[in-house]
Amino acid sequence: MREKLGPIIAVIVSIVIFIILSAFADSTLGSSQHNTFYDETVSYKELKKNHTAAQAAKISGLTHVDADKRNTAMEKRVYDLMHKGGLSPSQNYLTDKTFGTRTMYYISDSNKNVVVKEYNRLWSQNASTYILVALVYFIFTNSIVLFYYKRKQKLSTDIRNVTENLRRVRKNKDMASIILSPDDELYDLVEQTNEISMDINELRDNARLRERRFKSLVGHLPIGVMLLNSQGEVLMHNQAMSALLDVNISNDIHPFIEDVKTYGLSRMIEHTLRKNKNHHKELQLIGNSQKYVEANVIRLVHSREDFDQQILVLLYDLTESRKMDRMQVDFVNNVSHELKTPITSISGFSETLLNGAKDDPEKLDHFLNIINEESTRLTELIQDILSLSKVQKDDDQAEAIDAKNDIEKIIEYLSQRISKHHLNVKTEFAGNSEITINKDKFNLIVGNLVKNAVSYNKENGDIKISFSHDEIENRIQFSVEDSGIGIIESEQDRIFERFYRIDRSRSLETGGTGLGLAIVKETLNTLDGDIRVESHKGLGTKFIVDIPL
Repeated sequence: MREKLGPIIAVIVSIVIFIILSAFADSTLGSSQHNTFYDETVSYKELKKNHTAAQAAKISGLTHVDADKRNTAMEKRVYDLMHKGGLSPSQNYLTDKTFGTRTMYYISDSNKNVVVKEYNRLWSQNASTYILVALVYFIFTNSIVLFYYKRKQKLSTDIRNVTENLRRVRKNKDMASIILSPDDELYDLVEQTNEISMDINELRDNARLRERRFKSLVGHLPIGVMLLNSQGEVLMHNQAMSALLDVNISNDIHPFIEDVKTYGLSRMIEHTLRKNKNHHKELQLIGNSQKYVEANVIRLVHSREDFDQQILVLLYDLTESRKMDRMQVDFVNNVSHELKTPITSISGFSETLLNGAKDDPEKLDHFLNIINEESTRLTELIQDILSLSKVQKDDDQAEAIDAKNDIEKIIEYLSQRISKHHLNVKTEFAGNSEITINKDKFNLIVGNLVKNAVSYNKENGDIKISFSHDEIENRIQFSVEDSGIGIIESEQDRIFERFYRIDRSRSLETGGTGLGLAIVKETLNTLDGDIRVESHKGLGTKFIVDIPL
């Protein structure tokens, strides 16, 4: 509204100025006309000495009016002026103005003789010229007003656009395009604004890139990360933290207590928030996972002026480490127990023989057979332990082998045990049996699976060995299936644990060392292979192995 009033006021002012100028010019003209009239009345007075009043007036260029008469309009006007006191010998000059004329009166010492002269006012002298001058004036002044109004309007529009662009920059939005000529007053300002916008966009792009990289880095860290503000609200977290706490952590800002259910960890965070002290502790998390973690709660201060501190919570998963520790302790205990049994038997029966039992041929043969069996069991146990150690240390040096030939050699090596229990072994081969793989590891896997099928089979049972080589995908798959005692579903997840036996009393021989399937599993891990079991109680077991070459 103010912008529209500006031109209107400017036009009104120009009209007022024109009127004032016209009035001033008319006043100046009036003074000139008055001086002329005065000079003419002086001539009139001189001429009247030798002429009549009417003749003197005519010679002087004036109009003589008889004040006693009222026949004409002029005579009536003079009569009215005299009787109203406007014109008298004491005030012998009088000027009467209308819009178009200026009439001057003079009365001499005689009340009967009045001379009059009518002059045109400024705008009446030449109306067309006056109108033309007025039009030129208004066109000129209004053009100036319009020019400056448009200029101001454009300047205001450009300033609004620049202001809006700065606002858009502040709100992280793209700037609108502003194109100005180099001679424009705002050209430098707009150019600087554009450069500032480009600089800010570059800074924001870099900041967003650094933020994405940081979040990506934190997101892929194997440790749990959670960032809290001074009010204990979660600002950021990664997937590892969600997995460790076993909760789905919201991305919205919320109190940490909604996610942390373990009292020990919650207490560490609360103490750090109140006392500004770092804490480090190993604890077990409450939840479905029951994980062991090393927890670090760290107070972050970015600067002395930064009073809004942040708390960083780091959780290192120690579950596998503690599991390995337990496995090592269990392994030592199991090895000690497994070694103790055959050593005790060998020692006890040897002592019995030395104490005189050797003199009894029947006892001598019986005890020597027991000593031989326990020695064999001890040898197999030591061999399996050495195999485990070799699997963990051996490198994966591949060589070309004939899988069919190696499998047949393993069957031949176990032929005595197979014949002893009247087992029927069947083999099937598909694809090219020549493969490139670590020979020792391949034989170790096949040997233990076949030995397991022999040990846990039934009398007159069957063993089926199938081998296939997929040369397109460059991988092998083989299976070992027996008709033995089978494995119940609840125990199938534990059969690859070290020293775990399904049923010692049902094995055909010693029940094995309890390390065979553990050796198979760990060997396959070094080859990036996989093994799965299909079994039902009393219906036999099938192990399926898949190995990429």
